[in-house]
Amino acid sequence: MKSLFWKIEDLIWGLRCRYNYWLHGPYGLSKVIERMPFRFIVKYLRKYGATIGDNCRFERGLNLHRPAASPPFKNLKIGNGVYLGHNTLFDLTEPLVLEDKVIVASRCQFWTHASIYRSNDFDASEYDELTAPVRICQGAIIYSNVLVGAGVTIGAFARVGANSLVNKNVEDQLFVGGVPVKQIGKVNEK
Repeated sequence: MKSLFWKIEDLIWGLRCRYNYWLHGPYGLSKVIERMPFRFIVKYLRKYGATIGDNCRFERGLNLHRPAASPPFKNLKIGNGVYLGHNTLFDLTEPLVLEDKVIVASRCQFWTHASIYRSNDFDASEYDELTAPVRICQGAIIYSNVLVGAGVTIGAFARVGANSLVNKNVEDQLFVGGVPVKQIGKVNEK
């Protein structure tokens, strides 16, 4: 009986995705994905252009910022066995890659663009953007409330402590934390 209700729910979410994409474009679709239950998220990300491996689990509240016009989620590439906690934010201005077995805890943000104002007047002519892809290598663990800036690569099996600002690359098997991050130790190879 439960599986029948899940099929009906899946159909309803599919209709919501199509309707909001048609009416509001990529941002409308993103807002539907943000409210979607975890069991349907991977399916609909794939349907709208994301590349996602097997055995992934994404919790509710996935916020997809700046999706492309078509397909909306083409800049999102996720490997096998990836876990994303509640309320994760992905900026899709540039490619965002999470390799196999990456764990991201709740309320983390991954930015592929940064705003630059060349004066304090906030004049539109003085505005520019820095854009660069972000890569999280295999086996990395990122704890809660971490902000990862544009152009950052977090190395294989690295750990990033909670409430950190990652504004530079993190080498393989390092444990880093702080605002901005600095090395705290090395991760045991086991």
